[in-house]
Amino acid sequence: MWVRTLSKRFLSLLAVALLSTVTVWGFPQFTTRENAIHLAEILEDSRFRDLKVESVFVKNRTEDEYYLQALLEDGSSRDWLLDRIYEWTLTDQLRLVGNTVLIFPFPDSTEFNVFNKNQFYQQALTSQIYLKRFAEHDILEGRSLPLGIRRFRLLEPGEESRFATDRFGHRYRYVLEMENGMREILTYPMAYDILQRGDLIERLEPDQSVYRRTYKVRDMVALPRQLEDEIRSIYRFGVEVFFDRPVTLSQSLFPFQIVEQNLRDPETGMRRNQFYVQIVFPNTEKIRDVPGFRTLEYLRFVEITTDVEHQQRVFLRAQVNPDIFELPPYVEITNRNSVIVYFFSVTDQSVTRYQQPVDDTVSVDLPRSVVRMRGEESAFEQLYLRAVEQIRAAQRQQDAHLKIQTYIASLDTLQEASLSATSDAQVSQSLKQRDVLLRMLPELIINNTQRKVLEATSRNEQLPDDLRFELLRHLLVAARFAPLPQHRRKVETLQNILR
Repeated sequence: MWVRTLSKRFLSLLAVALLSTVTVWGFPQFTTRENAIHLAEILEDSRFRDLKVESVFVKNRTEDEYYLQALLEDGSSRDWLLDRIYEWTLTDQLRLVGNTVLIFPFPDSTEFNVFNKNQFYQQALTSQIYLKRFAEHDILEGRSLPLGIRRFRLLEPGEESRFATDRFGHRYRYVLEMENGMREILTYPMAYDILQRGDLIERLEPDQSVYRRTYKVRDMVALPRQLEDEIRSIYRFGVEVFFDRPVTLSQSLFPFQIVEQNLRDPETGMRRNQFYVQIVFPNTEKIRDVPGFRTLEYLRFVEITTDVEHQQRVFLRAQVNPDIFELPPYVEITNRNSVIVYFFSVTDQSVTRYQQPVDDTVSVDLPRSVVRMRGEESAFEQLYLRAVEQIRAAQRQQDAHLKIQTYIASLDTLQEASLSATSDAQVSQSLKQRDVLLRMLPELIINNTQRKVLEATSRNEQLPDDLRFELLRHLLVAARFAPLPQHRRKVETLQNILR
């Protein structure tokens, strides 16, 4: 019994020793020498509760652990550890001069900033535009949206109970209301970051779009299944969503996500895990009932739903089996007040073995309809997208001769893309697309050349020189990449005829 009691006392003392530099807040009690000196200068002439701070001194416990000692106007002297200073800033017990505020942005770091409230007020009251930056863990993280400001105000006394503090203990202080109905509830650190980043903009640039109203969903229609890529046997179908006015949002603001939810099946009533694909529509409202679709190819229960977690946002949502959802959807913004979301089905499953079906980053190993753009395009992405656009143009071309010319042009662009690649994955993707083209191009060239020669022979005419030279250039490509000996023999025969 004595040994057990001794062990408990020893463990308690050890825990106290280990936690001596960190408080129950998780905030350090001590800081560096440089930080302590800077903090002491700022706290001179500040007010602690109702007392003026006359002087602040820097003290240390070890070579690396510094804290402060404050002399107040009542003659008392107190040791100020950093965790106590942090707590007083959260509860407004420590106030700086000049309507400035001491803020600690991170709850585990003694690094601090001084927030000038007057400067923020001036900027907020004179600005017309707020650059909304989507927060961490939001599917729109890393993107921004310029919004028209309706008004800026401080939280009223009755609102403080509803908007108390954020997860770090910082009180909410301000409300920034937007013309589209959104609002931002701000703490001191949030307001400081907005001011530092320049997210409050006074005047509109001539080429800048500002969103002052939400888009209202009017209707949606299903687009039938059709061949998208004859080379890879990819089919597409889609949903076209109509709005009250033209959509000027960029394509990158329509990401998608796959979510798993435990819900009741609408048909059986049994609860089970179900997967849904959700395409985000920002700055959008659903203000009336919009009929959906019970089934659309491999999608079930396709509908427009309101995002209950984010302001002015809706989803195009559908139940999906993730095992057959091989290619990500692609969003196209039209000139008829609508946005089309294309979905894809693959006959040849090998084209998606190297894909990550829930990846919302740039994917350049597929036709443009399944390329997802995020952020600024690299040189490789620009070239690859150009090649993909050329391939799609060739697939739409009815004239076989022009089709071949466009395919050959896409090969040149793919070569440039490979040379500008900066990773093994990019090189691999561009070369795979090139190899797919080269497997079918020689036979297409041979058939087209034979047809041109037979047409001229049947009319007892000579081929025009410019056409003959073009066919010879095509045959050079076919000769270089012909997969079989019989193909190469046909190419040689046709070359001799044309020469």
